[in-house]
Amino acid sequence: MKRKLITLSVLAVALAGVSLLAACGKEEGGAPAASGDTKVQGTAAPEKRGKISTTIYDRGNMVPEEGTLDKNRWTDYINKNGPVDVTFVPIPRTKPEDKLNVMFASGEAPDLIQDYDGKNRSTWYESKQLLPLDDLIDKYSVEYKALLQKYPLLRKYGTRSDGKLYDIAVLAKLDVNWVYLVRTDWLKKLGLEAPKTTDELMTVAKAFTEKDPDGNGKNDTYGLSLGGGYNNKVIDFMFGVPVFSNYTLKDGNIQYAWENQQAGLEFKKKMFQEGVIDKDFAADTNGDKAKRDFLNGKLGFYVGPLPSTIEMETLMKNDPNAQLSPILLPKSPYGQFSPPLSAPIQNAAAVNAKAKDPVSVIKYIDYLEKESTYKALKWGIEGEHYKLDANGCAQTIDPDKNKKERSYAGDYSMISSAPASVLQKCDSRLDTLSDSKPAEKEIKRILTEARKLYIAPERPTSGYFIDVPSTPKDLDMIVQSVPNIQIAASKIGTPDEYVKAIVTPNMTAEQAVKNAKDIWTKAGGSKVDEWFQNWYKTNKDKAITVNDIYEVK
Repeated sequence: MKRKLITLSVLAVALAGVSLLAACGKEEGGAPAASGDTKVQGTAAPEKRGKISTTIYDRGNMVPEEGTLDKNRWTDYINKNGPVDVTFVPIPRTKPEDKLNVMFASGEAPDLIQDYDGKNRSTWYESKQLLPLDDLIDKYSVEYKALLQKYPLLRKYGTRSDGKLYDIAVLAKLDVNWVYLVRTDWLKKLGLEAPKTTDELMTVAKAFTEKDPDGNGKNDTYGLSLGGGYNNKVIDFMFGVPVFSNYTLKDGNIQYAWENQQAGLEFKKKMFQEGVIDKDFAADTNGDKAKRDFLNGKLGFYVGPLPSTIEMETLMKNDPNAQLSPILLPKSPYGQFSPPLSAPIQNAAAVNAKAKDPVSVIKYIDYLEKESTYKALKWGIEGEHYKLDANGCAQTIDPDKNKKERSYAGDYSMISSAPASVLQKCDSRLDTLSDSKPAEKEIKRILTEARKLYIAPERPTSGYFIDVPSTPKDLDMIVQSVPNIQIAASKIGTPDEYVKAIVTPNMTAEQAVKNAKDIWTKAGGSKVDEWFQNWYKTNKDKAITVNDIYEVK
């Protein structure tokens, strides 16, 4: 995600100079000035305004009174204030490739393709449907070019295997995404400390399950859950299973993380055998039951996004004694890691190779990079939707008005980077939480503490890649052909083969991993392994790693 640097356009200077000379060549009242030279001074014809088309996500949240996604107050604002005329083409937020692939095939794809899905853009790149942007940015860009110069990682994100820039990456704030929460009131009651290692986690989870931490005299609490992706995957992350791919770096080589997966699986199986997790976790595919148990005060550890105000109010109502704190992921023999973070950079768009006016596309990208554009599209109109506080940050004037007029507008600024002034002075997550409301005050405290714990270069997220190299289509098909061993393809966060090992007494984690390896090998997985190993050998300087995100400040 991008930040903005506003630099002075050479063209703007030139045009200003023309205007100044024209003004000096006239008397007051607009009559031509007297001159010894009787030749009439000609004026350049105004530059023709360009026209482009761009996608806009259809999330099903358009407010009918506001118009349509391709015609509303914000599309009007952009066309009135921007440098080019823009036609907006709605595409589904879910599986946008279905519509876009048809449009590409018929030659009707928009000029600017805004889509977060990296696999889609990789497919279009491989089929030569995207335009390299290096020369266009060098010749015609001011704002985005300056951004690339200040943040080289943006260019690294957007550069493809041929060494050219194709993807438009945007800047935002490196921030907390997942939080690992513990019931600190339970710890105090049982005389325990927050676990620092995975062995201590097992001990504390067992105490939470067996020693009646809520004091109701019933055997109705347990340490943690494996229900849903969050609760399941966080155990893997403790053992170094990569967050963003199957591959990790060991002894200078890229390897499939079988060893880490087996270690995480052994720990999960032990928790199941010790009875510290819900035995029916496998049926809780989306984690709804785990969340209910947590909000009902029956779960000692819980992981997920920062609790919402409604969730925190529910917990405080159901269990007034509940006290929560974020904690570090316990250290395992493979190291200590942080939960997944919201990365400060994300690829979000690319340009159609058949764009009719690519120069105008670059002008539009530059317009979206201006600080004034960012504030208008992110905050609204000053005096109508927000007022500025002492730090120059937005304070909502009328929440109901904003809900109607702003709730659908987020994707119009999809490739607008947060300017430095906003990143340094404004904190939209904390600023929207009020100390006068108990639930919001608690959320504010949790977020503040979590940031200190998790945004730490010495404890990066697990794995090596944070932006995974795109494999050729034939290799990608191999990966997709074996979903039963793929963590990413599993609804519950643990592949089917591994769930069997957790719940089956006489099946070991080692056997489950061996089975998964056999399935992988038969599907041709060794070709994928070899591709990643060769990619790393020849492109390690181009790799975007879990450590790189801390460079963006």
